[in-house]
Amino acid sequence: MAAELRKYPRINTALEINYSMDDASEASSPFVGTVTDLSKSGAGLLVDQVHRPDDIVCLEGVGGAKKPLNSVVKWVRKTQGKYRIGVKFVRTPT
Repeated sequence: MAAELRKYPRINTALEINYSMDDASEASSPFVGTVTDLSKSGAGLLVDQVHRPDDIVCLEGVGGAKKPLNSVVKWVRKTQGKYRIGVKFVRTPT
């Protein structure tokens, strides 16, 4: 079995959130996604939109944060017509 590389433990969840792209050239309308797992440093999401590694996304309401949380997409996998993405928080939720 592969060794766990994450610094913080993950908590499985099914939290629906709104998020947007942090890119002036992209349509920044809010998208809806589901947080499938959450840790202090990042999250796994299930989304309809395709993303690329290094995209910046702004997550709303993650971990009780009052401000949108900037995150960087670290990986993307297509699954059953949707996309699983892993994001690393640029700053931890406050």
